[in-house]
Amino acid sequence: MIGNRYMINITLDQKICIGSKCSKCAYVCPNNVFTTRDDGVTVTSPLYCKMCNECLEICPKTALMINIGKDEAE
Repeated sequence: MIGNRYMINITLDQKICIGSKCSKCAYVCPNNVFTTRDDGVTVTSPLYCKMCNECLEICPKTALMINIGKDEAE
């Protein structure tokens, strides 16, 4: 086995998130992981996440969760 590959899983709880009224996670993310639309915020590019945790720290509703799991492709 050569190295380990890991997947970052970002979960945004739409029931808790206040969406486009806030969008702080999208504005603070240096890697453009989130997209803000009229109907809310979505995670559009989870592979770009570098685990800086800026989104977790700024979310006023604690609607985000980031998990690391082993890539099943190996």
